[in-house]
Amino acid sequence: MTPRFPLLILTACLALGAAQPPAPATSLVQSIPAETELADPALPFAKDVWVDLIRGAKASVDAAEFYVTSRPGSALEPVLTELEKAGARGVRVRFLLSSKMLDQDPASVARLRRIPGAEVRSFDLAGVSRGILHAKYFVVDGREAYLGSQNFDWRALEHIHELGVRTSEPVIVTRLARLFALDWTFAENRKLPDFAPAPPMSARSKVELVASPPFLTPKDIRPAIEALVDLIDQAKLSVRVQLLTYSPISGQDRFWPMLDNALRAAAVRGVKVRLLVSDWVLGGRALPHLKALALIPNLEVKVASIPEAKEGHIPFSRTIHSKYLVVDEAHLALGTSNWEESYFTESRNIELIFRDPPLAAQAARIHDRLWGSRYAFPLDPVKAYEKRKVD
Repeated sequence: MTPRFPLLILTACLALGAAQPPAPATSLVQSIPAETELADPALPFAKDVWVDLIRGAKASVDAAEFYVTSRPGSALEPVLTELEKAGARGVRVRFLLSSKMLDQDPASVARLRRIPGAEVRSFDLAGVSRGILHAKYFVVDGREAYLGSQNFDWRALEHIHELGVRTSEPVIVTRLARLFALDWTFAENRKLPDFAPAPPMSARSKVELVASPPFLTPKDIRPAIEALVDLIDQAKLSVRVQLLTYSPISGQDRFWPMLDNALRAAAVRGVKVRLLVSDWVLGGRALPHLKALALIPNLEVKVASIPEAKEGHIPFSRTIHSKYLVVDEAHLALGTSNWEESYFTESRNIELIFRDPPLAAQAARIHDRLWGSRYAFPLDPVKAYEKRKVD
């Protein structure tokens, strides 16, 4: 007689496997500067997620990026290798790159162009606005996507604090694919589309994609600036913001108060506001305005400063570059815009809004980790600061 125990064990294992909860539709993804203690042990790293996404591509990879730059042995090399393998197995690879950044690393751009069947287009807003392609995302097979603060840059994977999302949310993926198709066509014919009137997605939706600039965004997608101000205006308990740069100054001589006013109003009504910016703001024209914010009750401003790497100065790195907002630990807005007017009115940027308390709480934890770390210090309203070397 055959023993029943192996069969029972197999049945139990199958039952356990069937009971496993499905993977979340959206998960946060981090990049952390090497030689720091800022990694969240619960989050995957972008360098691994990008490889996994591209390795799984069966039909297409559509990417819109500010620029591309790599160096031998860097964390971006395995990503580029996976793109090359994808092209070799018949996956259609399309890259949109900002025209103003094509000459940053011609060798890396040429490598993209050499991928079998790949096509690279230059996105140029000259004659339309002074803006750029500043969005940073890619869509795989029209079923899954990545969007975040990371540029397609080896430094973004190794030496910069970044935050993004991997998502299979249909609302996000289909709209990202739609925006990519729109921008891909614009890059070829340079004709602004004529958008038909349409009601925007409900501001109460659990998941929402918002975008900039308005003149290049379909009417059923809300302007990003409107959505961010709306979120801050809804805050009852707390607002956490992390950015590379923040400025209420537009151009040379114009005050642009939309986000500034929203933060001030939140603090006045008793909301605890914490604004965390990079040390790239030190010595800049917006610094007096940040100091003014720091004087407001309930509103704290801290500056994050990441030490140089052991290998020495690496231009345009060792900083915080994440761009996100957490409201009441219940709502998260994460995207590609620095908080300056041109990013919302002239350049292509995209923000994702999640009315999702567990996801928002995760982002709040990331903010708190950096806020309480040795890398962040309170902005002193009366202190004179030296401008940091960036390039």
